[in-house]
Amino acid sequence: MNIGPYRFSPPWWGVLLFGVGALVFCSLGIWQIERAHYKARLLAAQTSAEAAAPADIVTLGDEAPVQGRTYYASGVFEADRQILLADQVHASQVGYRVWTPLRLDNGTRLLVDRGWVARSPADAGLPNPSAPSQRVRIEGVWHPLPAPALNWGGAQACDKAGWPRVLSYPKIADVRCQYDDGRVLDGLLLLDPKAPYGFVRDWADEKDRVGLRPFGHYAYASQWFLMALVAGVIFVVVNLRRR
Repeated sequence: MNIGPYRFSPPWWGVLLFGVGALVFCSLGIWQIERAHYKARLLAAQTSAEAAAPADIVTLGDEAPVQGRTYYASGVFEADRQILLADQVHASQVGYRVWTPLRLDNGTRLLVDRGWVARSPADAGLPNPSAPSQRVRIEGVWHPLPAPALNWGGAQACDKAGWPRVLSYPKIADVRCQYDDGRVLDGLLLLDPKAPYGFVRDWADEKDRVGLRPFGHYAYASQWFLMALVAGVIFVVVNLRRR
């Protein structure tokens, strides 16, 4: 192809290499734009859930609780049936998150995340935080069971030997098998930081399910498209020769 005093004559393998590279860069840019749209929808849903009035979790029936929404519940804590989520760090100190089941009026258990406690010295055994024995009414934000950054797929033991039970990022099936009737709601109620009966509670990171905001994804998308443009400029310059 002649362009004025220049001739553009790339080899076939150069055209193929540029085509594959440009396709990859543009595909990644489009993917980032789709992620931005998804995060925008998540933000809208999160804002709507946070703005909604608190609801009684018992009245939901078979309807799943909405993540990020505030619910209240009444029942009795089962302090002798607590779960400790292992390897939780606060202020550079290792400890546990305390999940105490609240037996609701309909007989179902609601796991209440009462916050972080420090790990006891090796010779002191496991911490077993107390909970009120009388009927309580609590309020908190609904959240799914936490998941690790890397999941190796290890199943939790269901030997039902001794309480409290120490589990490492269990799935709901792992939680339910710890109890004889298995009636446990799939998720957690993050106890309100102002409420009594709790420990160290900083739910800012827990309640943020969006992560990188839409603007960040748009920025990444622009970088991928820019890389495709730069690759095109290099492709043209390298293969352009004066006649």
